[in-house]
Amino acid sequence: MLGNDEIRKSLDEAARDPHRGILVVPSVEATKSLKPGSASLDFRLGRWFLAIQQTRTSEIDLTKPRGSGEFEAQEGKMYYVPFGQKFVMHPGRFVLAATLEWIRMPETLGGYITGRSTIGRRGLVIETAAGLHPGFSGCVTLELSNCGEVPVAVVPGMKICQIFFHELQGGSKGNETSLGGRRKPTFGNYSLDGMLAQMCSSDNGTLG
Repeated sequence: MLGNDEIRKSLDEAARDPHRGILVVPSVEATKSLKPGSASLDFRLGRWFLAIQQTRTSEIDLTKPRGSGEFEAQEGKMYYVPFGQKFVMHPGRFVLAATLEWIRMPETLGGYITGRSTIGRRGLVIETAAGLHPGFSGCVTLELSNCGEVPVAVVPGMKICQIFFHELQGGSKGNETSLGGRRKPTFGNYSLDGMLAQMCSSDNGTLG
């Protein structure tokens, strides 16, 4: 895992050459989070939220693959919240959000995202597709869920998560993903892998 000195070096490297190091835009506030003894960058909440409309969705059938755009058009609703205004998360509500910062990972580093404990202790859980692969670029999609008993209000621009970085050892460098390059939250594409597709199309749908 990279400590604060190594993270700062990587950010400085990207400032000199945008094709190298950890590139964060805007970088000022993220860099301020690097303090002695720290090992992560703080990222802020963006202005876009994506929710599943319960009134239009009776169930989500994961045996019927659909592209991200198709799913969002039929089941999703996008909300834009200006700076200074609140987005209220009621108990049991689940929405997708995106970080305010845009990040580009170098091919030599991976990363993972965690929520801030001070927010989690208020009932708001930030789960993510936890890994950032080498070569990823874009705003990070966050999964927000209020598991508490009272509504929680969030505002764009607040610190919402932290990213830890680790070096890549072995394997190929760089990763192509359909979720890269995005600035708004997205459900992503879902498709059955070969074995599951065969199981679902078989007579009894069981393995073995």
